[in-house]
Amino acid sequence: MADETPRLGLGTYEPGDEWDHTDTVEAVDRHAIVHGPIADRPETGEYDDELYHATDQGITWRWDGASEDWVYFGGRGSPERPVPGTSHFEAATMTRASTAESPVWNVEAHGIEGDGETEVGAAVHALLETVHEAGGGIVYFPPGRYLLERTPLIGDDTILQGAGPATVLEGPRPESEEGRALLSNRGFDATGYDGASNWAVRDLRIDAPESTGIMPAHAENVRLEGIYGDRIYYHHVDVVSSKNVTVDGYWATRGGEGDSDAPVQFDNQNAGTGVNGVWDGKRESLVTDDGTPTRNCTLANFEIDPTNGPEYGVHLHRDGTESITIEDGYITGCGYAAIRADTGSRFSDLTIDAVSCIDNARGISLGHVADGRRELTISNVTIRTDDDATAAGSGLYAAGFDGATVSNVVIDGAFTNAVVFDDMDDLKLTGITATGARHQAFRFREGVDATLTTARAADCGTVGVYVGPDSSVAYGGVTFEDVGQRVEVDGDLREWVTS
Repeated sequence: MADETPRLGLGTYEPGDEWDHTDTVEAVDRHAIVHGPIADRPETGEYDDELYHATDQGITWRWDGASEDWVYFGGRGSPERPVPGTSHFEAATMTRASTAESPVWNVEAHGIEGDGETEVGAAVHALLETVHEAGGGIVYFPPGRYLLERTPLIGDDTILQGAGPATVLEGPRPESEEGRALLSNRGFDATGYDGASNWAVRDLRIDAPESTGIMPAHAENVRLEGIYGDRIYYHHVDVVSSKNVTVDGYWATRGGEGDSDAPVQFDNQNAGTGVNGVWDGKRESLVTDDGTPTRNCTLANFEIDPTNGPEYGVHLHRDGTESITIEDGYITGCGYAAIRADTGSRFSDLTIDAVSCIDNARGISLGHVADGRRELTISNVTIRTDDDATAAGSGLYAAGFDGATVSNVVIDGAFTNAVVFDDMDDLKLTGITATGARHQAFRFREGVDATLTTARAADCGTVGVYVGPDSSVAYGGVTFEDVGQRVEVDGDLREWVTS
């Protein structure tokens, strides 16, 4: 053999050498992720996303070039070095849990096998009941495919921990009962936020073509982390009448196959709602329909790239949601809109930040309502659809808000109109670029009170800025390039002057 590679010590081959690749294969198998005690981990990584597995901790660390620090990537931890905690949980002690007496409840130690053939939903539910009676804990699912023929219910202070995408959950359901939740929580049938609190699901894959995925219902303080979404009937994550739910780290390759197909949905169980239920193996039980609003929830660090073209990527469903944040994400391939709110629904305090909506029919479409919405913030967003046949309707549409700020947004594509607003009070737009629309770049259609500054309208078929009836727009610093007509006014348009 010739020289070894400098970092991993892999043998290299040169013509004329006698080739024996055994040591090379073994080295790759063992050292593709460098292993060693935590004391031997380099002070700094050599490149972004470099991995180091600390054998004495049971933790894999990732070098984060942005923060110039090692961050937790995966693993089960050890009593001496627990897995880093979250904002809702203290650091969680995780071990290999080879026996039922271990501090961690390893499902294999309780006879639950992920063989892809045995239905284990009832056994998982029974184990979660035991964990609940013990005051909570960590339930570990080793790699495998677990068939949950009923909906296991998670209790207070409980973490379901997988081993990454190698841990797969599937929810077989009888014909005509498709869409019942794969996982939910104790107290889904409570009122207010009296369901289970301080629980989490982490590091697993959902591949469940007959069920909805994870459904927090009347729950509080929930974290869903490292969730991989494949086949699903409705939604991978459906947050129903819950508060303080964070989805952080989510990757979807498909949307739903049913008539409601957004991979992520924020929902409210309003009076008379006849959907959103759990399946106990024999019958469905619905979430209590007391109108409790879904409140203070976040979707962050996500990618929705479905191969089956769902209508929406993220759906705000029904009246009542409050304080929803969608940030640091990417959405593509949606047949209607990347982010959608129902026509007629009223909600408050919606923030969309640092999201790329690429190659969807529409980018952000917050359906029409005349009034009753409060506080909208959209910033650092790109909406772009390159295929003229895909682009439809408005790239960005909103209506009915009292107080809205839209800044640093690019809308590019052959949408009917790039930006459209109806019935908006105190709307502020700055740093907006709208290009390529078939008709109008900025359409303040009716009943809009707005300020438009530092904006650009280009390559639009008819009008750069349209101000419709009962609308009043102050504008300044707007540039026009290759537009049919710069301005068309049926309402009030005036020069913007700083105060």
